[in-house]
Amino acid sequence: MITSSIGAVNLQNYQKSLEKLTGFDQSNKTNKNAAAFGNYLDKAVSGVNQKLVSMDNATDNMVSGNSSDLGNVMVKMTEAQLSMETAVQVRNKLLDAYNDIKNMQF
Repeated sequence: MITSSIGAVNLQNYQKSLEKLTGFDQSNKTNKNAAAFGNYLDKAVSGVNQKLVSMDNATDNMVSGNSSDLGNVMVKMTEAQLSMETAVQVRNKLLDAYNDIKNMQF
């Protein structure tokens, strides 16, 4: 039993040294990909939020009488609605993909 644990440790050390030598070290790349996905998701949510705030400001200006351009308000409302619907559909697809992976049998 002791020799098998020593062999396993040696094998892991050998694998790590090979990964570093060949450039296939995946430990750092996973963190970078996770950060990149997190940044992408953050930008997407911020974009949706920006559209909603823009629509809200245009609506407030129209109601308060500071702006009389109804067409601009309608365009901003439509942009915000489409952005929100797209975000909801992307969320639904991500949840479906997560559930598919979760239900896989190995």
